[in-house]
Amino acid sequence: MQAVAFINEKSALLTNNVNKFLMHKVSYSVLSNLVWDVLQDWQSLNVVDEKVSSEKEQIFWFLIFELHYWDEDKLESDTELRQNLYSCALYLEREQDIPKHCIGLRPNRLVSKETSTNMEQDIVTSR
Repeated sequence: MQAVAFINEKSALLTNNVNKFLMHKVSYSVLSNLVWDVLQDWQSLNVVDEKVSSEKEQIFWFLIFELHYWDEDKLESDTELRQNLYSCALYLEREQDIPKHCIGLRPNRLVSKETSTNMEQDIVTSR
């Protein structure tokens, strides 16, 4: 239930900012900061279930990934990418006409010494 409430709350904020970005009414840095804030807030929830709860959540995480993955120039200039972002935002607003090929996964939790295996600890400390 905690994850569902999070997705519902952050979806409204995310779609509002994505739509503004697509209309050139908000900067890339604002959008980028929002993505980092969402990821940080998600980490603070400490959700242990890695299974996505709904199509809405899949689209939400897909949109977060796309905004994080692509650079400013690509997000500003790629017409197909911009249409895809708009379709995802529209779905999150109305939950109808799910965009095709937009499947997102929950981000991995941070590894801590308390929850990691010995092998994970070795990997983290060797970097």
